Amino acid sequence: MAFYDDTQYSYDLFWEGREYEHHSEVMALEKLLGDKKLNVVADIGGGYGRLTRWLAGHSQKVYLVEPSAKMRSLAKTHLAKYPQAVIRPGSVGDTNLPPKSVDAILLVRVLHHLPAPASAIIELRRILKPHGYLVLEFANSAHFLQRLKSWLTGKPILPTATERRSPQHIAQGTIPFVNHHPLTVQKLLKRQGFAIVKVLSVSNFRHHIFKKLVPFRTLISLESWCQENLTGLYFGPSIFVLAQRLDRSVDL
Repeated sequence: MAFYDDTQYSYDLFWEGREYEHHSEVMALEKLLGDKKLNVVADIGGGYGRLTRWLAGHSQKVYLVEPSAKMRSLAKTHLAKYPQAVIRPGSVGDTNLPPKSVDAILLVRVLHHLPAPASAIIELRRILKPHGYLVLEFANSAHFLQRLKSWLTGKPILPTATERRSPQHIAQGTIPFVNHHPLTVQKLLKRQGFAIVKVLSVSNFRHHIFKKLVPFRTLISLESWCQENLTGLYFGPSIFVLAQRLDRSVDL
């Protein structure tokens, strides 16, 4: 997307002060993929390689597929110590990767730019080997605070709720930000030939009040417990889904 190439916007600076969110997401990856034997993986829309580094340490080869030239340039610096990382242009709708070529796919902080993600899921399934894994993260429209707000105001929680936000460091222009309902996303995955393996509630305490008042290590310990134990409530603002590509004789 064009705003990631904007000279006034710095996505790596966006992550300064967000150590809790980063550690929460790495923790989720450990729980979902840490025990899997992976040869070739792909980080789609991986930006400057924030999570690609984790994938590089757990696989023999990792593709970082990123549409932004600026992000790809930053990734070359961030991933310089990882010769198994290959940086390529592409997007979630057109990854430029061969069919059935990867054992696992990571799609984190991308779905919130896609109001209608069905075609993207089809593309991810195309490049994934049968029985391969997809880790899909999305902004949760039904998180606890949103449900509380719905109860107080009487306004329903929408399957997809689209906002437009002005990203940090950009004076003009906005970007789409879409919150998806967990049940809607899981139904979509199942329709496109995936089985749901595991779901985690992530970044459960990312509200600035928690991060200000609670020590970092305590937050991380609480986060570890809550990721699995609050999943049934879809408590957190971020949901991670581990899905597995079903082996079908005829692709969708």
